[in-house]
Amino acid sequence: MIRILKLFIIFKDKSFITFSTVSGPRISKGIEKSYFNPINQREEIRKDNNAKIGVYAWENKINNKIYVGSGNPLYLRLSDYYQNWYLKNKNNLSITRALNKYSMLNFNLHILEYSNSDDVILCEQKWIDLLKPEYNINPIAGSSKGYKHTAEAIEKMRNLAIGRKHSDEVKARMSETRRGENNSFFNKKHSIDTIEVLKYIAQNRQHVPVKGLEVEVTDLETKTTNVFYSIRDAAKFLKSDIKTILRRESTQLEKGINTPYRKRFMINIIRDK
Repeated sequence: MIRILKLFIIFKDKSFITFSTVSGPRISKGIEKSYFNPINQREEIRKDNNAKIGVYAWENKINNKIYVGSGNPLYLRLSDYYQNWYLKNKNNLSITRALNKYSMLNFNLHILEYSNSDDVILCEQKWIDLLKPEYNINPIAGSSKGYKHTAEAIEKMRNLAIGRKHSDEVKARMSETRRGENNSFFNKKHSIDTIEVLKYIAQNRQHVPVKGLEVEVTDLETKTTNVFYSIRDAAKFLKSDIKTILRRESTQLEKGINTPYRKRFMINIIRDK
């Protein structure tokens, strides 16, 4: 039987909110690190993960629901969750809404796996397939960063997941947290009409491309220059993300330099033509 703990959070207006917390984390073995008090472990998290690339997970202590994400670099991504502006402006994301509702006091932070720039999205997909995180609305890794995967890439991700083995203890815990009311589809069933409507919408969805900023990427090894008509396309080519490219540009402009990205690519975002 799962032991239930009571946690009280005191707010400035002296009112109280009571949460029931499920004893024990859902993720325990076969990962890099876990932080069970991340709100007070920020400096430790920074030291452990600075200049690294990897996959992380937020775990709600109250209901054991999980969000899986990746960072390249890792700590730069994790630091967003400590920023009030991010939690306020990204309230469209399930994980930020949960952090706002329960506060970081009620979350564990897990570093699932360290990786590299080329494989981090594959690793993220592997963990999404394994954990089936409830806070990930889109089950495709990198979707929030603008990545669009080919069928071949998705199949490769799923094959990576198939090859990974969990202990019986981890499997039992993962199974237990998805039974009954913990299952996101509990007591739900789509009608035949609804299924047909969803199929029609999916088959007839149209994408209207929007022209963005022109980006020149020069490969110093091959001496070739590729021109992209959006930062998203350039980031996809570089196997990176929009935020990383823009932050890098801002930092280099402040320093008055333009060094090769990954010691190979010269990036030029053309803002005025």
